[in-house]
Amino acid sequence: MYYNAVKNFILVFLLCIFSPLLTNPANAQQASSSPQKAEFIKATVVGVEGIKQNPYSDYHSSIETLDVVIEDGVDTGKTAHVQYDTQGINSLVLNIGDTIILAKTNNPSGQATYSVESKYRLAPISLITIIFIVLVVLVVGWRGLGSFIGLAISLAIIFMYIVPQILAGADPLTVCMIGAIIILLITTYTAHGISKQTTIALVSTLLALFLTYGLSILFVNLSLVTGYIDENSIAVHFGTEHLIDVKGLLLGGIIIGTLGALNDITITQAATMFELAQTDRQLSHKQLFWKGLRVGREHVVSLINTLVLAYAGSSLTIFIFLFYNSSYYPLWVILNNETLNEEIIRTISGTMGLVLVVPIVTFMAAYFATKPQKRV
Repeated sequence: MYYNAVKNFILVFLLCIFSPLLTNPANAQQASSSPQKAEFIKATVVGVEGIKQNPYSDYHSSIETLDVVIEDGVDTGKTAHVQYDTQGINSLVLNIGDTIILAKTNNPSGQATYSVESKYRLAPISLITIIFIVLVVLVVGWRGLGSFIGLAISLAIIFMYIVPQILAGADPLTVCMIGAIIILLITTYTAHGISKQTTIALVSTLLALFLTYGLSILFVNLSLVTGYIDENSIAVHFGTEHLIDVKGLLLGGIIIGTLGALNDITITQAATMFELAQTDRQLSHKQLFWKGLRVGREHVVSLINTLVLAYAGSSLTIFIFLFYNSSYYPLWVILNNETLNEEIIRTISGTMGLVLVVPIVTFMAAYFATKPQKRV
């Protein structure tokens, strides 16, 4: 009873301390007002007059002429005549009945002009999300809702604390580390409930997170990776009110990206250890540790492959561009590319955290799972 009360107090205390940071918009950088602010509205394509070659493009780009009916705003019901560059890509071509987003601007004389921003995707995305939630509830039960609550909390912390603090000039690595700890402390108990094995998993994840923190700093410095891999990185550094440390942003991204995998392996490993202890109450701490470690090794092997594939999948377009090698660079120059090396450092740093967390959580779970038996 006392054990649960202490944990509840800690959770409430953390919420009280950090809730002002999550809700105070003063820390965020205010967006600069544009001299010609665009208004975004939905519209439906009702006519396609034709497609012609774009004379101003060196590529096989083409211009599509459309008639659209505006669906919201002060111009609801109005038909507009717009042109849209399909860039010669079939999947970008618009058809009658497509719902799109228009950007409306006013020229100096006050006349409204419209341009196609993109297809409207929120409706299908919302449907897909609902299907996903229903599937999780059907398979996992109502307890699966706890994971969605944890997900909502994680996203809230990222978008309401981590991002605003970085934009306000705070050190990205420190902010990401603090944010990761807050996410871990709140969401772990929210998703899995308050129990001894959940607490063991949480403490193990915290220890592994600090190890990953140190390893990522060491590896990034040793590898001479700077984080300035393209014009987007440079724009992030110079394009905001406060200069953002892009290397710190890279390191913080490693911490946030590793957190989920670390939490996954510690939760499942702790649960496995307690189940093993319940199955055979005669197991000693040492015996339980080695049995659990064998299970944990298999989990690590699987997660390493999963983590590598996740990083490779998210950067597949970059890899294809590098190895397409239109400039005929030697292989060693390609392998020396910072974009490629950045992904290697992300993968190795995160994976080493996973490898190190297994013996930690296995030892702690084996100790506490067998401790009550020793007292008898």
